[in-house]
Formats: sequence, structure tokens, C-alpha cells
Amino acid sequence: MKTSRRRDDTDAELMMMLAKYQASGVPIYFEDRPCTPQEVVNIMMVKENEVYMPDYVTDKHNNVVQIRYDHVK
Repeated sequence: MKTSRRRDDTDAELMMMLAKYQASGVPIYFEDRPCTPQEVVNIMMVKENEVYMPDYVTDKHNNVVQIRYDHVK
């Protein structure tokens, strides 16, 4: 049960972090498809045995302008 709780906490933290980026206008993509923070968390929960890496795309001032999740092979 403790493992599940930690996973729930991690999922909630991820969703909150992504929601903050999205609220500030940063688009989020999962495998090249626009997604909401909830969709990202849901996909990652379903595909928990897969590895997805977030790529924080920045502009020349180091501001995050996109977040892209891609499958790591």
C-alpha cells in the first residue's frame, strides 16, 4: 500500500507541475500529440512499464516554451 501512496503523490505532483506550465501558456505534447496534464498522467499510469522522458524545450532566454514527452527505447 505504501508504494501505491507514493505513486499517487508522484502523479499528483506531476499533474500540478504540468498544470502550472500549461496555465502560463506552455503547450504539452505526448508522442507529438497535444495533451493536458491529466492526459499525460493517465497515459503514464496505463503505460507504467514504458519509459517516457520529458523534454523541456527552451527559448534563447532559457524560458520553457514546450514540454514534450517521448518514448525512450
